[in-house]
Amino acid sequence: MLFGEYSLICNSMGLVVPFRSFSAQWDWIKKTDKTGFSKKSNAHLRNFHVFLENNADYREILDLSCMLHELDNGLFFNSTIPQGYGAGSSGALVAAVYQRFLKNNPDFTTNELRYVLAGMEAYFHGNSSGIDPISCYLGETVLIDENSNIICVENPLNMTNQPIKVFLVDTKLPRETTMLMQHFGTQLHQYRFYKKLHDQLIPAVNQAIQHFRKGDATIFFKSAHAISAFEYTYFEPMVPDEMRSLWQKGLQNSDYIMKLCGSGGGGYLLAFATDENSLQSITERFEVIPLQ
Repeated sequence: MLFGEYSLICNSMGLVVPFRSFSAQWDWIKKTDKTGFSKKSNAHLRNFHVFLENNADYREILDLSCMLHELDNGLFFNSTIPQGYGAGSSGALVAAVYQRFLKNNPDFTTNELRYVLAGMEAYFHGNSSGIDPISCYLGETVLIDENSNIICVENPLNMTNQPIKVFLVDTKLPRETTMLMQHFGTQLHQYRFYKKLHDQLIPAVNQAIQHFRKGDATIFFKSAHAISAFEYTYFEPMVPDEMRSLWQKGLQNSDYIMKLCGSGGGGYLLAFATDENSLQSITERFEVIPLQ
């Protein structure tokens, strides 16, 4: 998710692009598996199955008996997507479970499907916008517009001569998404915070998406700066202490702009710049991955 983490829950726009450097597929546990990854995945899926089984809506939609049978036979989710990094690992898993075990083809609108998948992904985070799993399910760049409609759009990263470059910054730090989501929920109950989010963050997110899609770097970086400053000030637990000096440096000199990727707190962060040379102070300490 490039834009819309947290604010999407409060009806901002959102934008998710595929990152095809990672992949995932269903597989079966082999006796030669020495890593234990497949068994851990199978165990996690069993816990997810219990969650789904305890909800009548999912029992209606999904063939959970078949899911359990296949888990007993060694099914696991063979994924290279790093977990807890904001790269959509839980969204990919939810989309895959929905696709594999769908009983029939319910006549869901795209928005209805989003909320079904959001409810499933809530198992992992306590809350979900549904945007990551539906982007994985559709396999497309997904825009949530001002009216909360889901639209498949061209990936702005594929634009010819796109002047805005996007990078993942690997903090190598673990994080706890559920705790961060709970913190955000507590903040939302404070009117002063909600008003600042509504009056400052949401307009900046919406403008950043619109101008990123146009490739308008001048106006985009003004909006991205506003997002970054808001997150630095009001999302303190989500901005790792190890990154705060670099984050602040970007705000001061505008060589680059940093923002959260997913829930923040660790894993990946996002950096925006006009060229990779502007990220030298970051690349000296952290791995930086161009997002293409």
